[in-house]
Amino acid sequence: MTKFPPGKGQVLYAKSKVYLHLTSSKKDNVCGFLTIIKPFPTSTNEELIIAFIPETDLSPTDREALVYFDLYGLDGEKFDFYSSASNDTMDSQGHNSNKPKVKKFIDRPKLSSISSYAFGVSINQLYSIQVRPKTSNLWEGSIVLHPKHEGDRLPSLFFHDDESPGTKREQQLKRKTFNPFSDNSINGNSLYWGGDRFLSCLRNYADLKESTLESGMFLVNCTGEDALNFVPNILDQSENGANLDLRSNFNHFLNSAKWKVLTGLASITGFTKNNINKAIDNKLLPQTIQQFIERPEIRQITDEFDSANIYLAKWALNVQEEAERNRKMIIGNGYYKELISAELGDGFVELTPLEVSKAARKEPINKEKWDSFFDSNGCLQYTVDEVLEQVFHCGLEMGVREEAWPLLLGVYPWDTTANERKQLRKTLENNYAEYKNNWMADLTKQKNDAFWKDQKARIYKDLKRTDRDIELFAASKEEQEEDDALEYDDENDTSLFYNKNLVVLRDILFSYNEINYNLGYVQGMSDLLSPLYFVFRDETMTFWAFQRFMERMERNFVRDLSGMKTQMVTLTELVQFMLPDLYIHLEKYDANNLFFFFRMLLVWFKREVSFYDTMELWEVMWTDYYSSQFILFFALAILQKHSKIIIQTLKGFDGILRYINDLSGSLDIGDLLTRAELLFIKFKQMVELIDRNATKLQSQNTTNGSPENSNGNPLKHTVSTELRGLLSREIIIQKEETRTSETPFG
Repeated sequence: MTKFPPGKGQVLYAKSKVYLHLTSSKKDNVCGFLTIIKPFPTSTNEELIIAFIPETDLSPTDREALVYFDLYGLDGEKFDFYSSASNDTMDSQGHNSNKPKVKKFIDRPKLSSISSYAFGVSINQLYSIQVRPKTSNLWEGSIVLHPKHEGDRLPSLFFHDDESPGTKREQQLKRKTFNPFSDNSINGNSLYWGGDRFLSCLRNYADLKESTLESGMFLVNCTGEDALNFVPNILDQSENGANLDLRSNFNHFLNSAKWKVLTGLASITGFTKNNINKAIDNKLLPQTIQQFIERPEIRQITDEFDSANIYLAKWALNVQEEAERNRKMIIGNGYYKELISAELGDGFVELTPLEVSKAARKEPINKEKWDSFFDSNGCLQYTVDEVLEQVFHCGLEMGVREEAWPLLLGVYPWDTTANERKQLRKTLENNYAEYKNNWMADLTKQKNDAFWKDQKARIYKDLKRTDRDIELFAASKEEQEEDDALEYDDENDTSLFYNKNLVVLRDILFSYNEINYNLGYVQGMSDLLSPLYFVFRDETMTFWAFQRFMERMERNFVRDLSGMKTQMVTLTELVQFMLPDLYIHLEKYDANNLFFFFRMLLVWFKREVSFYDTMELWEVMWTDYYSSQFILFFALAILQKHSKIIIQTLKGFDGILRYINDLSGSLDIGDLLTRAELLFIKFKQMVELIDRNATKLQSQNTTNGSPENSNGNPLKHTVSTELRGLLSREIIIQKEETRTSETPFG
């Protein structure tokens, strides 16, 4: 047994120029060495320590030892990296063993330190390692060590390859052997980088299993229980899976042609909300469509929002004959079914109770944990994505939202200090005061402008019924009775509301008109505003949070309803793609238009979940952690959760619509968010599989000199633009067209 010098541990791996990024400023970075240390001669592999040691903590002797080991410790001074000449560094399969060629010892590392940024964790206390290789978009690759104890959160470690003598030598030697690639390919990244050797070395001492749910996440010495959460393909799949009779053609012709007619109608000045509602009330629509609209379950939706009536009427005016043709065209495609079944297994999309329970959400972020994300100057000391991941999986306690929401919504940039945010707030206060003064001082417009009067009436009407069951917006019984009896009188606008908080909401909505005159106020916007004010209790902050929220939500309210149309079409395709059995059942009973989701998507489930659950749901959506359209996967999760009941017990349109409507108030958002995440991950895997296979088929066809093979042209089997867009985290911005004198109100 090798004797160690007193108080020393043996270096098994060392990498120089590894940094902690404490803030967005380079001057605050902490430079050090990432090491794997054997603390005692008798230490087992599980007792080895992975440690970050700042350069400033090292004695001259230890620094010299680590600098040498970084350059020559694993390869020697005369051996070519990964070359056949280095036989003593190769294992039986001809790969470099990544074992030390020299013996170097340093002081046993600290597992934690109050006086410095040093930290360490033994392998037996390490749960997982998150790896982000260097790419064209990431100048530095990084790793994050996740200990088994959730409270022991460790910062990200960034590999500055261009500064590390060891990494530069390794890259040079690999190029000489015409092998510039990494041993651990992640996300398709294959070029060598500093963190790749760390993984290769660690594999000598621990079993690393990459998660199939999250690329780059490696479980360390994982147990069967750990694998259930991260490697779903080993789950019990004894239940019959969904019939993955996936459809490749979603009839874009139907949707495009239909919508051209509808948007054409919307452009006619006379075709306004009042005309649509009059046509419905006076039974002027075709009989079959009129009967459809008059069903109680449909009325329950359309009575909530005028735009639902317009959407439904426009859709119904043109869809009946086309839907019959569409039903014949969508017959399913065995190509997808065979591909998914062969590569991912039957029942891949099914979510087992065990799978859902193992991926359950974590405790909400409290004030102490939120504050730990920032340094003493209020600078973020983690990456933005790390914070977004925490918010996505945990949500926020109420006391944290006032600080967190402005960052999530983009009111404040993430790379600001606390003092800079304070200064920015003063600027925002001045700007808001200017917008508010503009309309308050323009008495002529208030008295004579028809559009202004229309906006006033709409805002007043909606605020009277916005969250009056919440104490902040409620009135006393006597005041409520008098307020309910009061009709809006434009000539006598002295006291619209008895509740001062509703007056604040009114002023914010009037002021928003100043910066978005083209859109103006549209029914439903008050639903988006009230939770913001509930959190901030401040007029200025609420205004700017609402303005940023509306940037992504404006497409829900544009006059031609094209934003909502796109989302409804995408949701329909998503159901066809992920839940084909359910879609076929809905289609059988004329419920495949998914109209019951119109209201839910319009205001992000504000009317379907409790006021407090709404806040948690929205802050998760604001992270855009997986997709900027993750709300569609939340809707998909509702259908997936209830699909068996719908298929097995509901045999008619009325029953299906009533069942979905009755879910309002009983949705478990924690469970649904978990399901939505799992469904997104499965969706991404399916898309990637189809893309890989399409590329393979295309390559084979090119080689064979034939445009197609037995499976047909592979281009026919690619994923639609709408579905592919669900993989993007970029927020979709759709602005209303310029308002003219011919533009109808509302």
